Amino acid sequence: MTDSSDRPTFDQTSGQTAFDDFRLLVENLPDGVLLHRDGKILLANRIAASLLGLGNSGELVGSGVILFFHNDAWIRLMQSIEDQPPMTVQRWTAEMDLTRIDERHATIDTATSWTLYQGEPALLTTLRDVTQLKRGAEEMRRQANYDTLTGLPNRTLFLDRLNRELIRARRSNSRVALMFIDLDRFKWVNDTLGHAAGDDLLRQTSKRLLSCIRKSDTVARLGGDEFTVILPDMARGPFAERVAAEILSQLVRPFILMGQEAFISGSVGVTVCPDDGVDLDTLLKNADTAMYRAKSDGRNAYRFYTPDMHAEAEERVALEKDLHHALNRGELVVHYQPIVDLASGRLVGAESFLRWEHPTRGSVSPATFVRLAEEIGMISQITAWTIETACAQAQIWRQRPDSQDFLISVNISCTRCRELSTDDKIPDILRKTGLPPTALILEITENILSEDEEKAMAMLQHLSRQGVNLWLDDFGTGYSSLSVLKRLPVNGIKIDRTFIPDITVDVETGVLVQAILSLAHALNRKVIGEGIESMLQADFLRVRGCQMGQGYLYHKPVPAEAFEAILGTVFPVGVSEVG
Repeated sequence: MTDSSDRPTFDQTSGQTAFDDFRLLVENLPDGVLLHRDGKILLANRIAASLLGLGNSGELVGSGVILFFHNDAWIRLMQSIEDQPPMTVQRWTAEMDLTRIDERHATIDTATSWTLYQGEPALLTTLRDVTQLKRGAEEMRRQANYDTLTGLPNRTLFLDRLNRELIRARRSNSRVALMFIDLDRFKWVNDTLGHAAGDDLLRQTSKRLLSCIRKSDTVARLGGDEFTVILPDMARGPFAERVAAEILSQLVRPFILMGQEAFISGSVGVTVCPDDGVDLDTLLKNADTAMYRAKSDGRNAYRFYTPDMHAEAEERVALEKDLHHALNRGELVVHYQPIVDLASGRLVGAESFLRWEHPTRGSVSPATFVRLAEEIGMISQITAWTIETACAQAQIWRQRPDSQDFLISVNISCTRCRELSTDDKIPDILRKTGLPPTALILEITENILSEDEEKAMAMLQHLSRQGVNLWLDDFGTGYSSLSVLKRLPVNGIKIDRTFIPDITVDVETGVLVQAILSLAHALNRKVIGEGIESMLQADFLRVRGCQMGQGYLYHKPVPAEAFEAILGTVFPVGVSEVG
């Protein structure tokens, strides 16, 4: 350090003029200035007075410095400076939170150095208000590390904390649990109630998640509707299981969004370090994999990562990649199963079934690839293609003299059903293929009303006005089939296949099916029985007024080329009067 005695000092100037020039210089400095000796203020400028909450600098002169600086660290610094031999150290700096005379708070950056004043050693302290600068820096830090919507740590801070906990776990030989949480039906909230409701849902969710954890745990939002939880020090007890169960319990409670109740759930994946892995990337993949397992197992569940999930995850990624190209490669095909008039045995139509014939995997189950298509956002494209393909094929068959009234039935998902109505895709498909609207049957299920009944009803009425037939599929298996049948604008119902095998051998099942038929007749709805495998079953339905049937008794689903061979077929009709 350069000894300040090497520099010109105030007492080296002479006369009142020089002193006045010094005061003028101090008064016009952009920073506050205090000159003090033995804890007493000798000189101050107006900026210093303003920073300390006083009207003018004269109020400071003669006062004790400690009266204004209620900061223990700063006081200790001043005491240590006064203990130094004068002029041996040039400059000391400190930052303090200051409570001003007017009780406003400020953060002050100070710099103190030895000097000479009127021939005696004194301390010269400059003051600068850095409150706004600190607030700006803090805001930048928050924006960089915290989610602006929920206030939770964002991905950046989450990764930093997880990495720190993994390092600490290795050093202390402890365990860390990592959870991935994905909200089920979040897209539905956004689509039906709006993005403002979606944002409110995320904020409420973050509060519920925080209520499930300890202070030492971390909840973060990774983006969208994905959250994560870090649970350090998992050595004692099944704490992760309890937290996961509590999270699911919190998420199924109703949310009040835009003045109405909304219901969602969550899918939770859990992985543990070091049991499942020790590095950050591995644990992230494991938690994500376990979360997808929870989703595929029906949602509203938690799953712990197991080694077999890794192979499944790789398989899923490969299958997803192949599905993106399946349409263009012609791997998706439609099979057709006959719909038969039970009274005459005449083939009157067909239900279409989507199949994926993979070049190396063979036939991929619809239960697998349809769910995958929904998850990756391809279900709309695939459904539209299926409807158009089935309609085009049906119109070709209707050109035959023996199939001019041929009907084609397509089963569609609830989500896609709304989109078909909104986008007017059905009229486009019918115009393109030339199929009359009355020849198309769209099969829906009653849970179409479970998400947004008002919008679903408007959609169904829109389709009905176009002349499209609507059939209620899986009738008899839902919670409210009878009341739903009255409300929905459907002109046909399908008795669920689970009833058919027992109708001739179980009295109660027979009574239930007969009641369904009586109800349908009273409401003037057509009825089709699916899953018929014997003539006795067909007879039971026919004599009780069931108009149509389908099942392996007549034929299994086959490609269009094979189906053409049975067009115009009249199947045998039983003559027994089953009681």
